Amino acid sequence: MNYFKVIIILYSIKISSGILPPTIPVCRRNNPNMSQCIASAIEVLKPRLASGDVGGGYTVPKIDPLFVNEINFGENDGVAVRLSGVNMHGISGFKLDKLRANINDLKFDILITIPKLTTTAKYEMGFKFLGNKLNTNGDFFITHENMKILIPIRLRRVIKNGIEVIRVDPIAVNILNFKVTKINFSNLFGGNKAIEDIIYTILINNSDFSSKNVRPAFEGNLSKIFTDVANRILDTTTFDEMFPI
Repeated sequence: MNYFKVIIILYSIKISSGILPPTIPVCRRNNPNMSQCIASAIEVLKPRLASGDVGGGYTVPKIDPLFVNEINFGENDGVAVRLSGVNMHGISGFKLDKLRANINDLKFDILITIPKLTTTAKYEMGFKFLGNKLNTNGDFFITHENMKILIPIRLRRVIKNGIEVIRVDPIAVNILNFKVTKINFSNLFGGNKAIEDIIYTILINNSDFSSKNVRPAFEGNLSKIFTDVANRILDTTTFDEMFPI
């Protein structure tokens, strides 16, 4: 048997049987302290999630810094902002506040706090001022402190190649605390102080603008990343392997 046939056979075995990296802790399904077991597993995985290397040759999108290609917000409310090349620093420093696990329904609700989240990017902004459409661009910087995030995870048992594997429904992240402690747009409309004051007032002091525009934009991107990370970890994992008897 030639080398390439061996590789194909080994890959097929991996896909059909499910191979979980030994670095990922598992919790037995009859564990009376399931929530605590999963919380302990998350703490073990936390430093690996930062780099994206979960061991055993498995990689996931690294969460520190977490890279997002583009974030857009405010287009329908007067201040249209496009962030590109977004890097979020500090997610791996999260603290696990609460975890509620329902193994029968495969529902897991995780509440975390990120003590300090710093986001940098390039920005482009359009703003209507006194009937005129103004445009500007430059470097963007924002810091959030004690950001609380609720992560509801819903799993499904799916038959693949005759084997019961686990799949993750799209995760809808809910940011409960979105307090901005520092924000800066470099070269904001050429340093026009009057316009600068208006922009910063809208973005920092206008809670309606933030709740309608900025927070959902961040939630949407975090939801996609967390869903991708979870699916990558569970990609070829069987239910019995993840939650053995």
